[in-house]
Amino acid sequence: MQRTVPFPRFAHVAFIAALLGAVRLPAAEPLPDGRQLAKAIRELVPVKNVEMPATMEVIERERKRLKTPVVIRVEKTGQAQWSLTCLAKRDGAIADEWRVRHELGQANRYEHNAQPAKRTEIHSGLAGSSFAIADLGMEFLHWPSQAVLKTQRRKSRLCHVLESRNPKPAKGEYHRVVSWVDIKTGGILLADIYTTDAKPVKQFSVKGLTKKDGRWQVDEMEMRDTKTRARSRLHFHLK
Repeated sequence: MQRTVPFPRFAHVAFIAALLGAVRLPAAEPLPDGRQLAKAIRELVPVKNVEMPATMEVIERERKRLKTPVVIRVEKTGQAQWSLTCLAKRDGAIADEWRVRHELGQANRYEHNAQPAKRTEIHSGLAGSSFAIADLGMEFLHWPSQAVLKTQRRKSRLCHVLESRNPKPAKGEYHRVVSWVDIKTGGILLADIYTTDAKPVKQFSVKGLTKKDGRWQVDEMEMRDTKTRARSRLHFHLK
């Protein structure tokens, strides 16, 4: 049965958490089934459309900063379908457009500038950042291998530690993602992203939260590239 959630409420994931709300998760004991937890997060259905202006800020190792205006748009396109669109603007004009089409029980479909995106393209950075459209599309939650390893307190919150494994990664794709899911809200607060290396190649974190009208909203998310030490921050301009 399809579930809907208040929109927007709180980050539910890495990655486009700010827009899709929250889900109540089971208590800390016993540990939930990993596949059911991943499904609960990825299949949150928005109850209405929303458009949110934002800024993508990339801070390079030399402290150089690149800022790009971004618009994040979520549109419900059917009873069980919705889309996420990311528009990057330069000089007031749209320079890049990514769209993720979601449908309950189906794989994500990605488009780049109104054309079907190649598999290799969805791992490229949005607006020159470390955020890939595959991150914002929660692609790792669609992998068949999902396991809750334990509960752990992070950012003063009790979390389920969810490990997602990619059984057949292509060259350059993620092999494993470990995420910390807030038990109370269902929000992914942190995530470590791995390829073949023993250490994570990228690290995601929710950096800022604002409570408005009794609801938590994400106002900043960060993706850190551990090799280049570049930090990409997505600032949402909340009303």
